[in-house]
This record gives sequence, structure tokens and C-alpha cells, in this order.
Amino acid sequence: MSEYVTVEVEYGDDANVAELYINQVLTGDGEERYQNPAAGDLGSPIAQMLFTAVEGINSLTISEDCLTIQRDPDYPWEAIIDEVRDALRDWYL
Repeated sequence: MSEYVTVEVEYGDDANVAELYINQVLTGDGEERYQNPAAGDLGSPIAQMLFTAVEGINSLTISEDCLTIQRDPDYPWEAIIDEVRDALRDWYL
């Protein structure tokens, strides 16, 4: 496991969707999709942690090294990304 958790962000055409590429393995079980926080509460441990720790996530897709987040437009990307980064650092370190 890497000593550091890094997050690289790519924004697409939809202003409320971003892909966050992480230098850690997020899941080994294929792609996980959570259409809302309630689904995430019943999901994998990392999904539960992200929905609990980060305000503003409407839906979440987790792949091996990428999080695709659809946000609530009332929450700025900067805050969401900072909270995701902090939550993942706590999770992995």
C-alpha cells in the first residue's frame, strides 16, 4: 500500500459529475453503483464511509481506482473533494 493517498479529479460535461482517480485499490469486487445515500448505507464498507463522511454526494460509482460522484448542486466541488480526500486518507492510513 502506498504511503500517500492521492486524488486526481476530472470533470465532464455535466457540472454535477466528477471522476476522482485514487492511487489505492477501492474495490476488488467489480464496479459498485449507489444511486442515492440510502443505497450507499447498505453498500460496501467504503461506500458507507463515504456517504457518512462526505456531505453533498447524491450518487456514487466505485471502481478499482476511481470514484464517480454526482453531487448535490448546493455543495461546492472544492468542499466535496477535500472531504473525500480526507476520508480516504483516514481510511487507508
